[in-house]
Amino acid sequence: MTLGEKIKYVRQQKKISQAELAKAADVHQKNISKYENDGVIPSALVLGEVAKALGVTTDYLLGNEQDDIIRDKILLKHFKEVDNMPENLKGAIMLVIEAYVQNFKAKQAFAS
Repeated sequence: MTLGEKIKYVRQQKKISQAELAKAADVHQKNISKYENDGVIPSALVLGEVAKALGVTTDYLLGNEQDDIIRDKILLKHFKEVDNMPENLKGAIMLVIEAYVQNFKAKQAFAS
C-alpha cells in the first residue's frame, strides 16, 4: 500500500472527511487529496501532523511499523496499567479478554 493509499484508508476507517483531516493537520483540503492520490508527498512535518490527526504514527503511514504493535493509544494505556498489576489480577483480566475474543470470533464465524 502506498503512502497515499494508507492515508486514505486510515481516514476512511476513522470516518473523517478530507476537509476534517486538512483542518486537523493544518493543511489545505486539496493537499490531502494530492497526498491520497500520490500526486504529492507531504513534508516530514506535514506527515507528522497528518499522522497525529489520524491517531497513527508516521512509521505506520510509511509502512515501517510492525503489525504486532498496538495502535489504539487508549487500549495501549490500559494494557500498560494492567502490566503493572499483580499477577492474580492480570490473570483475571486475561480470562475476561480471552472470553470476549472467543465470543467475537464465534459471532464472526456464524455471520459468514
